[in-house]
Amino acid sequence: MILSPFPYKMLADSIISNGCIFNIPQFCVDKKDNPKCKEFYHLLKENSGFHICPYGFAVECTKLGGVNIIFTCLNIEKKTDRKVIRKLNPKIDQTLRMTISEYNNLKVNFEDFIYENQPTFDIAAKYTKDSSQLKLEKELLDNTIHELRKLNTQLKGVVTKLNQSISQLRNKTEYIETLNLDIYSIANLMSIRLDTYDLEVNPALNLSLGKRDIAIYKKIEKVYKCLNAEAKRKNISIYLDGKSYNLFNANNTIEIAFFIVLENAIKYSLKDETITITFKEYEDRLSLTFKNWGIRPGDDEIKKLTDRNYRSRNIISRNIEEGRGIGLYLLNQICSVNEIQLKIRVGNDNRYYDGYRYSPFFVEMKFDGMIKNEDEMDDI
Repeated sequence: MILSPFPYKMLADSIISNGCIFNIPQFCVDKKDNPKCKEFYHLLKENSGFHICPYGFAVECTKLGGVNIIFTCLNIEKKTDRKVIRKLNPKIDQTLRMTISEYNNLKVNFEDFIYENQPTFDIAAKYTKDSSQLKLEKELLDNTIHELRKLNTQLKGVVTKLNQSISQLRNKTEYIETLNLDIYSIANLMSIRLDTYDLEVNPALNLSLGKRDIAIYKKIEKVYKCLNAEAKRKNISIYLDGKSYNLFNANNTIEIAFFIVLENAIKYSLKDETITITFKEYEDRLSLTFKNWGIRPGDDEIKKLTDRNYRSRNIISRNIEEGRGIGLYLLNQICSVNEIQLKIRVGNDNRYYDGYRYSPFFVEMKFDGMIKNEDEMDDI
């Protein structure tokens, strides 16, 4: 903890800490996991001055003792939106209201004190920032372990059914083959989940891995088989249109890229829909397009979808699908490193369901310099 007069964050994604003069209002404590709040902090830029949070409080991105900091939960005249606060929170607890002059004077007084004790403050600031980063990494690890536990439970269930079927083999061949495919899918899903976690924690190392010739179509088939059970749970059909026979020089993270796109398509599609994966190969070029119907993002949001931690406001307001805004960011990084042209666009057609507007969502990937697969190598 550092010596700050106001509630603060050292990192946009970290939790809010109490100040030594002002505590976090109970209203803000209750809203700490609200998607609107998380999205607001994700978009803040370092040292960018004053902002107003979704619930009317003032927030300042500034520096304290030479360290970037976010002061938040502030009730400052002409900086706070009092109408929003009164409307959303008429019974707000004892949050003292200040003039901008009083606020600045407090900051100056603390800056003077910190200047006199700079070495101690620097140590405290580094400890606080490192602790915040560790908490974020722990949250990521917890989420990954949670996903793996779910997959492990599914795997145990399938193995139990398989054992029962083996003991009654007559007329069970097709069913056993289905269970065997489920085991294959879950085992590979667990592997991809771990690879994705590895990529998030250490992107520089993983993105710099050596490249090799990879059969794109076979990689897509593998990811499709892994996620087919998830698609069936929503009665979603996955249709592969066209073929690709050639190879592309890339590192193994390309499999994660295909997994991210297809998993997102399944997650955000309505039940009973069709996802189409189209291959168009011309000599040494391949155009790969994923198409599904999903909640339409705002036109101003499409370019932001590959920003780290960015999630469409329409997805957030729906508040059904879990997400952290990491997938398309990683996809963009993988494509960039492997020299794949990535384009995300939304079609003009519309459908409405449960008050939300759905449109065709396209993820297009273009591969130049495809290599002729003379040996028809098995790259899975």
